[in-house]
Amino acid sequence: MRHIKQDGTNNNVIMTLHGTGGSATDLFQIAQYIDKDATLIGFQGEVLEQGMARYFERNNDGSFNLRSLAEATYDLKDSINDVIEKHNLQDAHITLMGYSNGANLAQSYFKEFENTPINLALLYHPSPTKVDEHFKAQKDLRVFVTSGANDPYISSEQFETLTKQLEAADIEVISFHHQYGHQLIQDELVKSKEIYG
Repeated sequence: MRHIKQDGTNNNVIMTLHGTGGSATDLFQIAQYIDKDATLIGFQGEVLEQGMARYFERNNDGSFNLRSLAEATYDLKDSINDVIEKHNLQDAHITLMGYSNGANLAQSYFKEFENTPINLALLYHPSPTKVDEHFKAQKDLRVFVTSGANDPYISSEQFETLTKQLEAADIEVISFHHQYGHQLIQDELVKSKEIYG
């Protein structure tokens, strides 16, 4: 998986996973709001859907193509490990930030692999992903997950189930639910910065 790196000046790294139609640097402005001195690494989705970049395919009915999701999940794992090795980030504090399609891929990553090198995950507006699978044990992970009451991709009940699944894996989870839709709002970013700090 291709990536773009922007060097920072502290020991923090924020890795970003964009939403559908996004690019590797789409979330860099948000990441810099959260930590202006962090090193930023953005991963580029390589699947095209009607000309829009994604990390994995959807079926014609809009459901996730599980084969494509599995391939992207393993690709993400290899890409994260390769980036850590290549840039000597073994001792860095690593945050994984994902929005929408990117948050879905991050979910799958934490369900597929245990004890990942991620310290904090900021998952903005994920959808239900592999709902019958449990999250794997993670040694140091905290998760901040958000959703909107009028989000067409996830119901309030599904969002509650997601947070309970995280808690069931003994993962520290902070959830944020607002009354809007699928879009990011400023309050989510303010809360992210608070949790990050």
